[in-house]
Amino acid sequence: MQQIALGKTLDVEVVERELDALWQVSSGAARSELAAGGERPDDEMAVLRARAANLLVFVSDDKSLEQVHELLQELTTVHPSRVLTMFGENNAPDNDIEMFVSALSQKEKLGGQKRLCCEEVTLKAQGSFVSELPSAALPLLVSDLPIFLWWRSVVDSEQKVFKNLLHASDRLIVDSVEFAKPVAELLAVNKIFKQHDETAVGISDLNWARLTSWRGLLADFYDVAEYRAALEEIDNVCISFVAPQTDETAIAPQALLMAGWLASRLQWTMSDKPATRDGEGTLVEFSHQRGGTITVELLHVKEVGINPGRLARVELRSQALGSAFKVERSADLQRVLTEAKLGTNVDRGRVLPVRNRSTAQLLSREMEILCNDQIYQEAIKVAASLIERLA
Repeated sequence: MQQIALGKTLDVEVVERELDALWQVSSGAARSELAAGGERPDDEMAVLRARAANLLVFVSDDKSLEQVHELLQELTTVHPSRVLTMFGENNAPDNDIEMFVSALSQKEKLGGQKRLCCEEVTLKAQGSFVSELPSAALPLLVSDLPIFLWWRSVVDSEQKVFKNLLHASDRLIVDSVEFAKPVAELLAVNKIFKQHDETAVGISDLNWARLTSWRGLLADFYDVAEYRAALEEIDNVCISFVAPQTDETAIAPQALLMAGWLASRLQWTMSDKPATRDGEGTLVEFSHQRGGTITVELLHVKEVGINPGRLARVELRSQALGSAFKVERSADLQRVLTEAKLGTNVDRGRVLPVRNRSTAQLLSREMEILCNDQIYQEAIKVAASLIERLA
């Protein structure tokens, strides 16, 4: 992807003129392709400039910046946007903001002879100048379009740059599998929910989206009439996970979110007892409405082939009845399987392929949502309470 440097200008009109010039260049290049291919060189517009949203992206390291540039090509094919990518290195020597513009065009043509084209503005700053990135980026937003903030740095609800960008956005998108400080950053997400409880700011977590099939399969158990009596007597839950890559001693956010989802959906109340450690597991007690106790174990396992921070299995058990309901990855890691055990009877149920959607695909789905995900918010709230029990 070719970038045109604009130097250290913060003049919005200069940036817009460069974007218009870039647009004309892209149109001319596309017309040349048509002519070379023996098609009509006088096609009125070989590319179609499109913007359905504003996407603010913040990264703090070179690797993340490179990843963003790579996936934007795929993302903007579905969601053409004005992309404002901010790269801020707080711990580097001071360097004023530099801007670059580039075009993002579809590789494949549409039904006619037009390709969607949109633009990316990259803003780079170091040291004390990082705090000025929002004031440089926000004037470049296209009015009357939804604003998404994809934050790919440490989530800190009190950080100035983060707060300024969040205030301007309709929706915050994070990926808790990338959290450098999983526990602290999940608490920060919960704090944002509490701070913005009465506002329109929504939050998406790509890691929550990865749990969709797991949640669906667990919920399916409750749709089977002959399972319900045993499910009402659940007294033990084991959530097995592979440790996060960023902190091998931490409980994976997926495990915390799954525990939070189960407890909030089944209306379990967390006990006042502190969490306890048992080898590789962490035990937390809940109570259900009928007064019984449920022990939830978050178990760190080592399983070859499963990505760091991901679930390996979830099992709901009733020790009194000898029943168990399990969702787990298959041995070849290509499927997710369910199994229901009632006494000596074992029912191996649904099998779903593992959908390893790309980050761009997950992000694309989240950009179709503007309302808040109440179920995710409730799961985060319980997860935050669970984390506090670990302290």
